[in-house]
Amino acid sequence: MTTIADAGQFRVLNGVHLKKMTTAAGLADATGVPPDQTSAVLQAAVKEGLVLDFDGKFLLAPRGTAAVQEYYAEVYRHLRTDHAVVAWYERFENLNRQFIRQVTDWQTSEGDQRARERILKSAERLVRSIQDLIPLLPRYQDYARRFAASIALVDQGKSEFICNPTVDSVHNIWFEFHEDVLTVLGRPRDV
Repeated sequence: MTTIADAGQFRVLNGVHLKKMTTAAGLADATGVPPDQTSAVLQAAVKEGLVLDFDGKFLLAPRGTAAVQEYYAEVYRHLRTDHAVVAWYERFENLNRQFIRQVTDWQTSEGDQRARERILKSAERLVRSIQDLIPLLPRYQDYARRFAASIALVDQGKSEFICNPTVDSVHNIWFEFHEDVLTVLGRPRDV
């Protein structure tokens, strides 16, 4: 049995896991967990030795990583053999390969408009596709919400929301989502 008590605690700890290092406010925004609850979970996790606090930036301790991984294995085990979920993931991998090429094109073209549009279309396509998983993984609605917010900011001319690592950019959200779905399915990330 995992040391994670409930889905709310998992969402916070998993958010730290996916973001690698984050603030409580950034975590609340990403997970949709209310800020006061996020802070309470983080403080308790620090006391339990699951999370490290570096002046308000949080990082999972090895025990926290193990707890998150155990939770995934216990709660999502049934999805690892669900044919519809596995087929969904295979379709996602095709889109993911396209997305990686599109980000590279955008970066090497120094922000070419056509490359930008391809990235946004892929993100919008992923948001539509995520809808198929939300009945099984309701927390995936947070990814759809975050993608929509970042896409809207890009549409307002804020190109840093395409792939800047210091903001909740389309690329960062995509990376976190990919890591999440891989862990749900118990698959390693290809390096």
